[in-house]
Amino acid sequence: MVETSPAVTFKSGFSSGDPIAYGEVLIYAPENTEVEFQNGRTDKNGVFSFLPDRAGIWKVEVDGGLGHKLMFDVEVAESDKNELATHEKEAPLQGSIEIRALLGISLIFNLCLAVTYLRARRKATAIK
Repeated sequence: MVETSPAVTFKSGFSSGDPIAYGEVLIYAPENTEVEFQNGRTDKNGVFSFLPDRAGIWKVEVDGGLGHKLMFDVEVAESDKNELATHEKEAPLQGSIEIRALLGISLIFNLCLAVTYLRARRKATAIK
């Protein structure tokens, strides 16, 4: 079973009907069949999802181990791509510059605290 709007979700299985649990997955974009667009593992039920960023024929490989490999193509239509682009515009997790600055300052402050703590601990150990 393959669904293509906007995420592509598939369930992989062996000929016996058992799912390819935790199988290695490689996803290749339409223009690049040498370097994978995404990789990962299926879940315990053999299910995997990915979000294509363009229309075209996507190559999917699922390696179940012990020489079992499933290879198939998924066609993503232009309308699916447009629907995906709409969802990307609505994504609320775009960090503002203020948040990034606060996170950077927090990181520096925490590193200074850690260095101070380690120096004090080392000094206390040397005195004993």
